[in-house]
Amino acid sequence: MAAVNVIRKKKRRVRANQVFLVDYWLALAVAGLVVMGMLMVYSTTFNLGTVLKGEATYYIKVQSLALAVGLLGILIFVSIDYHSLRRWSVPILLGTLGMLIVVLLIGDKIFGARRGLVTGGSVQPSEVAKLAVILYISHWLSTKGDRIKDLTYGLLPFGIITGVVCALIVLQPDVGTSGLIAVISLALFFIAGADLKQFAIAGGLSVGVFLILVTMLPHAAARIESFWDALRDPTQASWQVKQSVVALGTGGWFGVGLGESTQKFGPLPAAHTDGVFAILGEELGLFGCVLVIGMLAVVCWRGIRAALGARDSYGFLLAIGITLWLVIQSLIHI
Repeated sequence: MAAVNVIRKKKRRVRANQVFLVDYWLALAVAGLVVMGMLMVYSTTFNLGTVLKGEATYYIKVQSLALAVGLLGILIFVSIDYHSLRRWSVPILLGTLGMLIVVLLIGDKIFGARRGLVTGGSVQPSEVAKLAVILYISHWLSTKGDRIKDLTYGLLPFGIITGVVCALIVLQPDVGTSGLIAVISLALFFIAGADLKQFAIAGGLSVGVFLILVTMLPHAAARIESFWDALRDPTQASWQVKQSVVALGTGGWFGVGLGESTQKFGPLPAAHTDGVFAILGEELGLFGCVLVIGMLAVVCWRGIRAALGARDSYGFLLAIGITLWLVIQSLIHI
């Protein structure tokens, strides 16, 4: 009996220790990206904060609050079994769909788009939708098994689920986010074992819809045209692209120094959002850019490793989906 009690105590200790098992490579990479991100937020907003808010540290304080919420979320999620997310995947998706509808009706209209709720559009349901779709699609696909190859169990419901979410986001309009969600969903559909013919049909339809949307939405068409113009001839690129190239070129190998960028003071529009990587290149040079991309590569590597080590197909798909989300979005932004 004493031996049994000892074994039980050991098992309890193992379970307690496993709750807080940490992938140190992943933790270091994420910590590095957070530190680099916070530095760049302050560097690109201290002047903006002074001009608009009368306080140089305004935006870094807001970002610090978001960081605190994120850290709290990490502590909560590492202490629970990810399988419990299965039960919440449907309510989370339905709640997200509700928010996407609400934002179309009463959301703040900024630069011709309705994407956010609360003052200034700071809460964007489309950002929540990225995670909500991954949670639901991973759960849904993991329950289908080989039935996913059946049209009525596979492609048809998959197309409806993904299509409804993407359509609501396109109406904001936000083609980029809807495209990202579609790509991640298609990748999970393929990895889960979809029939190749069905996958080809889904992929072809997605590309076709994307091309139609690009031609119908002027801002999307302008962005695509600007992108191709920049590839063909950088001198014909948009003002923002040209100034981003100037920032990167000015940085050279090791940059002009943290906080010493000149492009962020006017020449490069929205330097703290779309242009932040260019400012990183200007201040920290090629070395800083490679360092950030290297940390993203570590996140990708450890995310795939976590997926391969998952206990079941749900964990595998969930880890792959989140990894794809983080890496693809980062590379698109860069």
